[in-house]
Order: sequence, then structure tokens, then C-alpha cells
Amino acid sequence: MAAIDTPPGLGLDGAPVGWFVAPPAARRLAWRGLLATMAGTVATFGLSARAAATDAAPRLVVVTTAAAIAVITWAVRMAHVGVADDGVRWGWGNLTVRLGRDRITRVTTYRDAVALKPRRGSTWFLFADDWDRFEPLRRTVAGLGWPVTEVDRAAPWLARVQRYGRAVDLMVVAAVTTAAVTAVLSALA
Repeated sequence: MAAIDTPPGLGLDGAPVGWFVAPPAARRLAWRGLLATMAGTVATFGLSARAAATDAAPRLVVVTTAAAIAVITWAVRMAHVGVADDGVRWGWGNLTVRLGRDRITRVTTYRDAVALKPRRGSTWFLFADDWDRFEPLRRTVAGLGWPVTEVDRAAPWLARVQRYGRAVDLMVVAAVTTAAVTAVLSALA
């Protein structure tokens, strides 16, 4: 697996088949959460500048952590997944992580997920909750000529635990809440 990869169709066998993104509501939540968290962070830093260093330090650590979480969740929601006959990519533009076709031993499609099993390492799961236009994504993977097993049921429970969409959304809400509460506490100090 490469941390930096060439774009599909540029220097690799196979032509790009499809790019998929997170659902629009999830992308909006991540973007608005990032803006709100940054506003709370700036307010906290501004209000804490007048406080004694020992009183402000814990608030600044907490709000900086909230800002970092907001940035990470925004980055995760802005990532794309690319499906081509030469493999699957996840990332941003030219900065991607790739699971090459030569490493995929088995593909299982469920009603709500696609499981890509590599020779070594963890199975990659693409869930309907995490990706917009999931049905075209599932059909694209099934139509590439890979060894696909179609299962007419939901993904197993242990696989569904690996969905990250709801966890990412909760992290955004937690970051915004933390930044807002810390800004209020800084104003009261």
C-alpha cells in the first residue's frame, strides 16, 4: 500500500471507473462544524489572553484538541473513494491510499456494504452510510470482473461496527460543543 499514489489512469494499468464522496449532509456538517469549532477556538484564545497563565492553560489545551478533532473529521469527510479496474483508492486528489487489484483476493457485496479482502492486512469496508451514491459504487465494484460474491442481506454485525460515518459526525458535534463551552467558560473567568 502506498501513502502517495498516482491518479487513476496515469501511469497505472486501467482506466478510472468512478469517484465517490461522502453524503452531502455529512460534508456540510463537517464543514460547518469546522467553522464553528474554529470560531470557538479563536474566542477562547482571545478571552484567555487576559487571564492568568495557570487559569487559561487547561482551557487552551481542551479547545486546541477540539480544533484538531474538527480538522481531522473534516478531512475524513472530504476524502474520495475511487474504484477502477486496477484497484480502490481512498484519499484526496493525488494523496491517496490504494488497495491494488493484485492484492484483492475476494470481494463480497452486501445490501449496505462492499467488503474488499486483501491477501494480507485488514478488509476494506465501504458502507452505504459513509458514501453517497452507494448503489452505483456497489454495481461498479461488482462489474469489474473481480471475484465477487453477492450476498442479499446486510453486512455482518462485526463488519457494521467498522462504519465510521456516525462516529465522525458525533466527533464533529462533540468538537463544536467543547469549543462553545470552553469559550463560555473563558468569558466567565
